Amino acid sequence: MNMIKVPTKRPKYLPHMQQKDTISMGMEPLDRRNWIEPDELYPQFLEHKLALKALQQQHIFDALPSSIEAQQELAFELKRHLLDQHSHLYCAVADGLSYLPNGIDLAQTQANSNPLWQASLWVADDLLIMQKMDDEYCLTAASLCSPSHWHLAEKIGQPMARIHDPVPTIHQKLTPKIDRFFDYLTVENPVQRFNWSLQANSQLAQIPGDEVIHAVSTPLYYRCERQTLTRLPQTNAIAFTIRVYVYPMMSLTQVPNALTQLKSAINAMPKTVAKYKEIIYFAPALLKYFSGLSSLEG
Repeated sequence: MNMIKVPTKRPKYLPHMQQKDTISMGMEPLDRRNWIEPDELYPQFLEHKLALKALQQQHIFDALPSSIEAQQELAFELKRHLLDQHSHLYCAVADGLSYLPNGIDLAQTQANSNPLWQASLWVADDLLIMQKMDDEYCLTAASLCSPSHWHLAEKIGQPMARIHDPVPTIHQKLTPKIDRFFDYLTVENPVQRFNWSLQANSQLAQIPGDEVIHAVSTPLYYRCERQTLTRLPQTNAIAFTIRVYVYPMMSLTQVPNALTQLKSAINAMPKTVAKYKEIIYFAPALLKYFSGLSSLEG
């Protein structure tokens, strides 16, 4: 149900080519005009989110009661951004928005109970909110329809250190830096970061499960997350957006040295990181992409 028609054109983002350290913050300044980057795949993401909601088979939305004001503020700021920066795609309708290319009405419903969920239907991105509680930043609300191997039910209400527990070396390398970074994140200076992984299907939602060794014949996909962090001015909460991109591995051949650098990045990974990112399970399937690299990329 969450399969998408993956683009075969040149990938928009390939973070493995810029970030040599797989476990890194990798923050970079974000032009506020580019907070959200709508594209032609948005209708597929909307269908994906509504289908998951209708099936009620996954935990895709949760929020602490204390997050309601931050949810409302994020919805307000997101609507303003889309109308200001993407008026060729969106116009105001009732309490919500209309997506002009398809004439999709996205009117706000139950705005006082789940404003974050409704706002998440306006964009392809998943929307999350973090707020400081007892001197720690915690996940207080989330609309998460395209997770990368984690369950929202296990993370809601948890501080960042506990959310990142499964990530190898994260506490030694990054946890203190993350806490300090959140304290100093300002309204005027949002940031973005990227990470990548591999997967054996084109599904947006990657749910933790039993790992299997993928056969040589298994087609692989390159998954990228564009994440943004923005301080909300009134509640002081942090809006965290996640946009997922999924590309067939062969599309990387359209970027010079992309596969070569991917192979180098994988070879340089500590074993604990390779296991966490499930790279070890993709090893047989990777062979067909890495053999004959010079002819593929040049």
